[in-house]
Amino acid sequence: MDQVLQDSGGLLSRPVSNLQPQFVLDAPSPLAVLQASGVTIAVYDNADEMGLASAIHLAAEQCRLVETQGKASFIIMAAPSAFAFYRAYVRLVECSHRLQEACRQTHFFQFDEYPLPAHHPASFRYLLMKHFFTPLGTFYDPAKVHFFEADALDPEAAACQYEQALLEHGLDLQIMGIGENGHWGFHEPGIPLEDRPRFMRVALTSENVDQQMRDHPSIFKSVEDVPRVAYTANVAMFLTTRHVIEGNVSQASKAFALLAAFGSNIVHECVPASALKRHGRGIVRTTRAAAWALMDYQQRGLVSREALLRLAESLRGPASSDIQAIVSRICQVFDTMQIQYER
Repeated sequence: MDQVLQDSGGLLSRPVSNLQPQFVLDAPSPLAVLQASGVTIAVYDNADEMGLASAIHLAAEQCRLVETQGKASFIIMAAPSAFAFYRAYVRLVECSHRLQEACRQTHFFQFDEYPLPAHHPASFRYLLMKHFFTPLGTFYDPAKVHFFEADALDPEAAACQYEQALLEHGLDLQIMGIGENGHWGFHEPGIPLEDRPRFMRVALTSENVDQQMRDHPSIFKSVEDVPRVAYTANVAMFLTTRHVIEGNVSQASKAFALLAAFGSNIVHECVPASALKRHGRGIVRTTRAAAWALMDYQQRGLVSREALLRLAESLRGPASSDIQAIVSRICQVFDTMQIQYER
């Protein structure tokens, strides 16, 4: 029987349990669920459903961790791939006192950064403040937000300090993206996977330059506008995440990367995101537009010539515009990853 409240005038009629109603929020159902060497890949109709599903899962884990260990740590990508997640997560925080308290006990880290001032519109600190932390309002502790000072007088020393902060706090949760060429953070293809956890300076590939122009067309209007170096956690650092890694991949231009990373059980530095298969608790949430090639390959076991051309066209950009050269690069990656294609 429900308890009732009593005041000086007598009994109040409303049951106590009704004063704090509860509602369980179910995540959107995926259109398809694929398995790839220990990684679960959930395909949704659109980015909003994808982002909401990740927000619900990560928020629940964040609350659990804070309630069991008193704190949590969360490393967050700064990219349009995360925009749907940001929006959904902020809405959950606004509605949940439990999640608000968990946020205040969470240390937040960023994936990577350009060597730019924090106020520059291309800076990932600027992007995170604009799209994530400012909308969160007062529901986080600014002292627990750890930004990388890419514009420090000695950025190499700053990178070493940031690396130490990541290792000292440890990583519990991660929301990641996958680059068009398979990069993870700014850990580019060709950078060895077998390394100690690091936060390091890297050079951007021409394929990544094209992606940055697609991601930020109002900022990067020419190839020359895109910084050619950046700082990033490496794959070994990302894999130290102890509990959950959630990937969000929504854009059609990511179809090649998804197929290359998860079309076989191979892990190779030519597709850094393929190393997610080593984590054991990775979930990639994606959209129909991004997953079409992977779904087709799992059904047919062969990438058709038509599909190769479609993948290449999605990757064309100012820094790499030759379709045949792009097809050749795709085939080289598929050969390494043992993904079969029509020759």
